[in-house]
Amino acid sequence: MKKTVVVLAVAALCSAFFVTSGTAAEKGTVDPKSGKACYECHRSKVTGAYVHSALADKECTPCHEVSAGSHQKDHKLFGVKDKSAALCYQCHDSNSKAKSVHPVIEAESCLVCHAKHNSPQQYLLKVEADCFNCHEKALVEQKQTTKGTAFRDGQDNLHFVHAGTNKISCLACHNVHASAQLHLITPKGKKGAETVTTTYTTTDKGGNCTTSCHDAMGYERK
Repeated sequence: MKKTVVVLAVAALCSAFFVTSGTAAEKGTVDPKSGKACYECHRSKVTGAYVHSALADKECTPCHEVSAGSHQKDHKLFGVKDKSAALCYQCHDSNSKAKSVHPVIEAESCLVCHAKHNSPQQYLLKVEADCFNCHEKALVEQKQTTKGTAFRDGQDNLHFVHAGTNKISCLACHNVHASAQLHLITPKGKKGAETVTTTYTTTDKGGNCTTSCHDAMGYERK
């Protein structure tokens, strides 16, 4: 009898522990007015192929204020703490002091390319995020140009040679955020499964590249 009581007590304790733990894991940030977890109404924000790591355990407080009022009546409540990139830089490194910074980063417009909560794409990239949302396709489509790009040898468009003819990804040579080299040229990019390394120097009329794809080569605009 004594042994049975002990077993039942242990079972009850384990049961209580797992119910409490499970509830806590699912609760996340709670609306202090309704007592409901935010995700119960905003489930789409915390589900997806890729979910913002700031939403770990369904916590909204890394980015949102938590207020006691009704945000259904006052939409200013539960707003983001800061609408600038300063909020992003609480967790992510700022590249604003790098030698070369992507203008969209200089403008603190992370949300041009990245989704806030979740995305079907890696790195929380928006489905519509594409270099050519901002850059003209002529950059890689024109074989020759005198003004379409500064990356030209004479009038030969070297963007066309790389991305147009050889179908090399922009990210093989450029960093989307910032770089210690000019023109966002990254020391280490990607070309398919291969890692491409690049050392770039600029000149008055062009520049020189040494990469793991080819030996040192220079170009000069006319």
